[in-house]
Amino acid sequence: MIRHQVYFDTLGSMKEDSASWRSVFAGLSVLRLVDSYTESGSSIDPASWALLHSVRSAIEDVSDGDPVRGVLTTVLEEATKRAAIDDVVCWSLLAYGRALDYEASWSLATDVFSTVAKIARPEKNAPLAIEANVAIGGAARRNGDWETSARAYSQAAFIADTVGDRYGILTVQVGIANTYLAKGNLPQAQSILDDVVVQSREERMSEVQAKALHSRSVISGLKGEKAEAVRLAYEALSLTSTPTDRDLILEDIGGMFTLLGMYDTARDAHLIIANTAQMKMTRWSATLNLMELASLDGQEEVFDSYARDLAREPLNPWLRCHYLLFLGEGFARFGRYDSAEDALREASALAEANQIHQIAFKAQSALETVRATPLATPTFSPPTGWVPEEVGDVIRGISDLRKAVVAASR
Repeated sequence: MIRHQVYFDTLGSMKEDSASWRSVFAGLSVLRLVDSYTESGSSIDPASWALLHSVRSAIEDVSDGDPVRGVLTTVLEEATKRAAIDDVVCWSLLAYGRALDYEASWSLATDVFSTVAKIARPEKNAPLAIEANVAIGGAARRNGDWETSARAYSQAAFIADTVGDRYGILTVQVGIANTYLAKGNLPQAQSILDDVVVQSREERMSEVQAKALHSRSVISGLKGEKAEAVRLAYEALSLTSTPTDRDLILEDIGGMFTLLGMYDTARDAHLIIANTAQMKMTRWSATLNLMELASLDGQEEVFDSYARDLAREPLNPWLRCHYLLFLGEGFARFGRYDSAEDALREASALAEANQIHQIAFKAQSALETVRATPLATPTFSPPTGWVPEEVGDVIRGISDLRKAVVAASR
């Protein structure tokens, strides 16, 4: 197979010389330069001078506002300065991969992370090799590539276990649990996460503990343990300082408030994330949940607006399945039963094809309900002032965050 085939495929699907095309082309140029340096072992190979000039020109053609431009410039500068592809350059490449991951370019991100994993030597820099493989596992999972994800997590686990890297071992376990969670195997995911929570707490690894608690809170929500889900998520939020992790946790807290029937608080959380989150996937998730809230509130025009916006986005299989499920449920609430059946059938088929079993089950159940009793689903209306005692602090925290975002935007 041609190296970086996914880049060529992506370029072929874009309008040549568009802003997005130039960004992807610059990334491919840097990766080919890295390949050249890796093979020659030096950046001063005379044959590389023309390549150096073309790569620099490709990067300069990237739009100033594109975050990829800065990280690619760093990769090029580090590579030429060191006259070799060393660990510093590899860490710079990981930063490029994360920038792609944030923009939901998961197939490209997986290719970049895989490039680093091939270069990194575990016996010399185990943390780098572990980080690269964990990154592959996450990006591939988000892209619906379960096989590549599982293989990368397995490699990361092997390296971490070999060198006795406890932080790495527990981080990999969270990644593996999240794969089980995405495919609907909640018991297996919960078993792994409960163990990680205990171990990370004992070893004072707060960031790992936060990741595990966050995923554990999602499981509680799926099991109907709504107040417990909010409590666990809020504890996770208090333990992490990583902006992208905080965005993800806050977004899921919003979803949990929807389950509790607290739509105003849920909407506050989703609106914050839709407007401020770094990762495109998180912003899409927030918009998706705002679409569901619009249907629950009977706001058909708002629901249709969100649905049209999301229909244009290249959602991954996980989000696409949820989109079709919420779309079908929303259509049913508004009495648009033919459209509801079409969306729910597509949701069920897509979920089955991608082994997202829980969504497949939900979509099929919703489809059977629509066919049997084509009646709009009633909106849950909690009693006035009803607030579970366990989540009162969380509601106040969300309110404070919303006020802070509004104040910052003025």
